[in-house]
Amino acid sequence: MEYSLTPLGKQVSEKVAAQADWIELNLPEVLVVRDECTA
Repeated sequence: MEYSLTPLGKQVSEKVAAQADWIELNLPEVLVVRDECTA
């Protein structure tokens, strides 16, 4: 038996991957701003 994502599943996986990429790219800046705001 072979499993695969439905078209909707493929669409959401692209959105989740894009969000993960954004987090990886921007996390250092987010942490700096957080530290500035809590200092």
